[in-house]
Amino acid sequence: MSIFNDGSQSKEESRRTILAVVLSTVIVGVGFMLQNVFFPPAPQSSPATVQTTQQLVETTGAPPPASTVVADPFAPATTVTTAQAYQAAPTAPSVAQTPTVEAPVAQASYTIETDLLKVTLSNAGGDIVSLQLKEHKDKDGFVDLIVPGEQGARGISLAFGAPGAPTVKELMNVTWLDTDRKTIQFSRQFYARPSEGGELKPFTYKKTYTFRNGEYLFGMAIELEGENGAQIPLNSNGTAYTLSVGPQIGPRFDHLSKNADYRKYILEVEGKKKTEMPKAGSLQTIKERPSWGSMTGKYFSFIAIPELPFASFSYLQGQDPVIKQTNTMYLSRPALASSSQTDKYYFYFGPRINTQLAKYEYADKNSFGLSAMRLEDVVERSNLLGWLETILKFMLNISYKLIPNYGVAIILVTLLIKILFYPLTKKSSISTVRMQELQPKLQELQAKYKGNPQKLNQEMAEFYKRENYNPMSGCLPMLIQLPLFIAMYNLFNNHFDLRGASFIAGWINDLSLPESIVNFGSFKLPILGWNDLRALPIIYLASQLLYGKFTQSPQGGQSANQMKLMMYGMPIMFFFILYDVPSGLLLYWIVSNVLTIAQQVVIKDLIKNHKLAPTAAKAAAPASGPMRNAGKTSVKAAGDSASKGDIGEKVKGWLEKKAAGMESKTSDSAPKNGSSKKGKGESPADKKPGGKR
Repeated sequence: MSIFNDGSQSKEESRRTILAVVLSTVIVGVGFMLQNVFFPPAPQSSPATVQTTQQLVETTGAPPPASTVVADPFAPATTVTTAQAYQAAPTAPSVAQTPTVEAPVAQASYTIETDLLKVTLSNAGGDIVSLQLKEHKDKDGFVDLIVPGEQGARGISLAFGAPGAPTVKELMNVTWLDTDRKTIQFSRQFYARPSEGGELKPFTYKKTYTFRNGEYLFGMAIELEGENGAQIPLNSNGTAYTLSVGPQIGPRFDHLSKNADYRKYILEVEGKKKTEMPKAGSLQTIKERPSWGSMTGKYFSFIAIPELPFASFSYLQGQDPVIKQTNTMYLSRPALASSSQTDKYYFYFGPRINTQLAKYEYADKNSFGLSAMRLEDVVERSNLLGWLETILKFMLNISYKLIPNYGVAIILVTLLIKILFYPLTKKSSISTVRMQELQPKLQELQAKYKGNPQKLNQEMAEFYKRENYNPMSGCLPMLIQLPLFIAMYNLFNNHFDLRGASFIAGWINDLSLPESIVNFGSFKLPILGWNDLRALPIIYLASQLLYGKFTQSPQGGQSANQMKLMMYGMPIMFFFILYDVPSGLLLYWIVSNVLTIAQQVVIKDLIKNHKLAPTAAKAAAPASGPMRNAGKTSVKAAGDSASKGDIGEKVKGWLEKKAAGMESKTSDSAPKNGSSKKGKGESPADKKPGGKR
C-alpha cells in the first residue's frame, strides 16, 4: 500500500478518490466534534517529567522519556548560524507534564533496497542515515549521498518550528505498509501548547517513505492529526515544521583538490532556473515559493519537490571539523489551521544526468506520474558553446563504443578534429613560409627606420598590404582551438561518464580529476599551495613550447618581442592556471599539440619539395635564345592573390615587349652589317644614332 500515485489512475478514478476523501474528512470531523460535546475526555492526571533527547542518530543507550514537548510557539525567534546549526537539541521546559506515550524502548535500523538505491533509516526521528547509489562507486564502495559531520547527519530530519529548532530524535513506532517492504511509516504521539500558558494538546505525527524500482526519486508524506478532531497545535512564529538535509550531500569532496567538486543551490521559480550563492555563516531564506529546490554538486544532486509550492526554502553554508564545508537545505511549512494535514514531498537523490532527470517531464516515463518538472535545469549547460559541447560529447561517446577507454576515446576525438582542420593548418603553415621569404625586405625596413619606430610600423603595415600578407594568419589554428578548448573544459567538468574513468592504471585513474605522481601529504609548496607533483602539466608545458617553435612565424622589430612573449610567456602562464584541471583536458591539449607538430613537419616537407621542383625543371631546360625563356614563369609563394587570368595577361604583355625589343634590335644591327640600302618608306628621322637603348 502506498500513499503516492503510480500514474495509472484515470481522470474519473481520481475525481472519485478526491470526492471520497473530502466526504470522509467532513464525516470524521463532524463525528469528533459531536463526541467532544456529548462525551468530553477525562482530565489528564498522570505526571511525567517532560524532556527531549540530545542523542544523535548513531547514539546508543537508554531510550528517551516516553513523552516530549516538541514545540513552544511563544519562544522567541532565533537567528540560525553555523555554530548553532548542529548543536544538540535543548531541553524543553520541565514544568509541563504529559501522560505516557507508547514508543519503542530501543533504537533500531531498517533497510530498504531497490535496483538503484540502498537506504538505511532509523526509528530515531524516522531519519535516513544512509542512502547509497548501487550503480555508482566511490573509493570506499557505493556513493553515499548522506554525509555526517561532527554532530551527525540530517537525512530529511523534521523539527517542529523554524530552522534552528531542535530536530525530532525521539524513538518512533514503525509499520511496513506493503509486502515488498518498500513503503515504511514512522509514527508517534507528541504534545504541544496551543497558547501561552495553555494546556498541552496531543497530536499524532506520521512520516511515510515510498521507494520504487527504477527510480532515484522517492516519495515522503508528513501526516499530522489533532486528537479528537482538535486543531493541530503547531504554530511556532508562523511555521508548523521544517525539514532539513545536511550537513552535506555526498560524495565527500574535502579530500579532493580544489575545484574538483563544489556545491551550489538551484531553484525553479515560475518555470525559470535560479542559482543561489549564499554567504557562509548565516541563513539565507528565498523570498519566492519555488516549485522545487536543489543542492547539487558536480555529478550528483539532491532535489526537494513539494507536491504544492507552499514550502519556504532556506540555505546555510558553514564549516565543520570533520568534513570542512557544510551545506544544509531547509524546507519550512507554514502554520496549520486544521485538525489534520497531509503534506506530500518528492525527493531526488541521484546522478546529475539528463537520462534520469528527463523522466519527470512525462507522466508515463516515471512510476510516480510526475510531469513537467523541469528537473534538467540542475544540469550545467554552456549557453554560448553548448552546441559545440554536444557535438564533442557525441564524438566522445562514439569513440568510447569503438574502444572502451575514455583516454583512448579522447585521443581519437583529437585526431579526428585535427584531420577536419588540416586545410586551415596547412594554409597557416604556408603563410609562415611566406613570412620567411619576406624577411629580408623587412630587415631592410628595420635598418632604414631604426630610429623611428612609428614610421617603421607604418611602413611595415604598408609593406604587408602591398604583399597581400596578413602577419596574424599564422595564429589562425590557435584561435580556432580556443573555443574547442573551452567546450572541452566544460565537457570534462560536467560529463558524468568521465567520473572515475581510468586511462592508465596507477597514474591517470580518473580523467575528471587531476593526476598525481607524488603526494607531499600535509606539506604544501609555499605561495603555490600545491601538495602534489603532477606529470601532465609538465608534459603540457614542453609540448606547448615545441608547438610554438613549429607554428610561430618569424617577426621583426617590435612584433618579434610580442611573438616571443606569446611563444614563451603564455605556455608558462597556462602551466600554473591548468595545474589542477581535470587530467582529461590536459590529455586532449597534449595530444593536440603533438599532432600539430607532426602536421607542421609534413607540411614543411611538402613546401620544400614544391620549391625544389621548379628549380630542377629550370636546370634541365636548354637555354637557346631569348624566346626559349618566354614561356617560363617564376613560382610565386603561397598567399599571392593573383588569379590565373591575371597571370595570363602578364605573360602575354611580357611576350609582346620581348618581340618588340627583338625587332628593334634587328633594325639597329643592319648598318653594322654593311647594308647600304634603306627599307621602303623609311624616313631619316627613323634612323637612330648609335649607342645603347
